[in-house]
Amino acid sequence: MLLAENRVALVPIYVSKEDLENKDSTALFAAKELCHYISAISCAVFSIREYEEERAGICIGKCTGIDVNDLAADGFRILSRKQQLCIAGGERGVIYGVYDFLEDLGCRFFTSKCEFVPTITTLEIKEDYNQVKRPTFEYREHNYADVVDSPRFAVKCRLNGSHHIIPKHMGGSMRYAWYVHSFDRMVPVKIYGESHPEYFAYYGGKRIVLEKGRTQLCLSNPDVFEISKNSVREALLAHPEASIISLSQNDCSINYCMCDECRALDEKEGSPAASIISFVNRIAEALEPEFPNVIFDTLAYTYSRPTPKTVRNRHNVCVRLCSIESCFAHPFETCDDETRAVARPDGTKKAFIYDLKEWGKVCDRVYIWDYVTCFAHYPTPHPNWRALQPNLQ
Repeated sequence: MLLAENRVALVPIYVSKEDLENKDSTALFAAKELCHYISAISCAVFSIREYEEERAGICIGKCTGIDVNDLAADGFRILSRKQQLCIAGGERGVIYGVYDFLEDLGCRFFTSKCEFVPTITTLEIKEDYNQVKRPTFEYREHNYADVVDSPRFAVKCRLNGSHHIIPKHMGGSMRYAWYVHSFDRMVPVKIYGESHPEYFAYYGGKRIVLEKGRTQLCLSNPDVFEISKNSVREALLAHPEASIISLSQNDCSINYCMCDECRALDEKEGSPAASIISFVNRIAEALEPEFPNVIFDTLAYTYSRPTPKTVRNRHNVCVRLCSIESCFAHPFETCDDETRAVARPDGTKKAFIYDLKEWGKVCDRVYIWDYVTCFAHYPTPHPNWRALQPNLQ
């Protein structure tokens, strides 16, 4: 199929009438991006028009006969048929499909200000162009400044995480109502610490009641469950745009609850993650009827990194596994630095790659929190260049 020849566009770009009239349409944004880049590639002037079923052209979004119901928000299908090239997909997927097609033509998006666009004055695509792609990772986020500050570049990188403030017409993002280390939001020490110390972790023979996230909750206390459930519900009602909320331990590596009931479950299961996931499961189950599309997220972090023996997360509960102890100079799979292993309740120590494999066996929704800086010394270079790709793989 010939799209342009001798600096002349031979076909238009089509979108539906509904998309043309909708300023928040992701298909319209995708069409505009495609128009911009293939005009630059071919040195021709392409135009965007209302979709015509039998006419030759590039169809973006709704295409007659193309089923996108199985592609969810981020999947896409690119198909050439007769004299039409169809790029269809989910809310974000239709945009990803356009960028994927442009990369097939040779475009490269290196940074928000640096990209390569080839020159192809005779622009032709193969007749058997047919591919379907769905991202392996449901949630994709990066904290590098360029993709946080530039929503358009974040979309080109196929990022959809909460810190990327991506407008609706660019596909939006998966927004958190609360973003990690949220136990103090659920049951604030400032409100309950003095009147109800029993709500907080029993550790070292006493209740640890410290502000600023320096203690954990007693997850076997029935009042803690009721207060937490109500706090989570209020947060979700206050953030209707959120598709995920984190119910996760505070950012302190000790002081988790060792009361008789909490300790009994954790020791039986071989991991303090057992009491956390059991607790989060109960809240997720109680709130699912009101919030059926929300993911309830928790952390497998420092002391809670090991996998429980039998406790499993519900279908709407996500475990975010954290690699903070790892060596980032070498890939997880090959690093043999035993000082980076995490101690389990039985005294054994395991490397991050072991926990990653174990969670993968028992949990069908695992996110990974990987680290790209040294939090103790931000200005220092982080020697992870050779580990990034194999770790993602």
